[in-house]
Amino acid sequence: MEKGLTSIFEVDSVIKTSALCILTIGSYLMYMLYRFSNQINRHTELKISKLFVYTTIVLFIISLGSLTYSLINFHEPDILKSSIGIHLISSIFDVMWIIMVRNRINVIIGANKGDKLWLNPFITSIFHVIYMQYKINQGFANSNI
Repeated sequence: MEKGLTSIFEVDSVIKTSALCILTIGSYLMYMLYRFSNQINRHTELKISKLFVYTTIVLFIISLGSLTYSLINFHEPDILKSSIGIHLISSIFDVMWIIMVRNRINVIIGANKGDKLWLNPFITSIFHVIYMQYKINQGFANSNI
């Protein structure tokens, strides 16, 4: 199923992905998840709900804004306490989205636990889209052999 991989996803620099995820305070992570979800939705039957995607993006924006506002007003701890709830909800949605994309990529690749292209859940939980892009790039390299 690696042929499916090459017709759905694109090779991209893992270093660029890493740098942009850090420099944009996670906004690039959201962009990459959105891009992967669109690619999956356009080319497979393994759809990820657009409502879920947009809800997660809105929650991320609200969470980032409230955390930024609370850091600017760090002398008022009540503001920080109130932003923690929305951040927790946003984080739950983010993790669910990462898991959905990871599982669908594994299905598209046809990877099972222990395979070279299998997206390990532990590593995915740490490196998110950086690791996903690395495995996609690896899949392209394998298909050109």
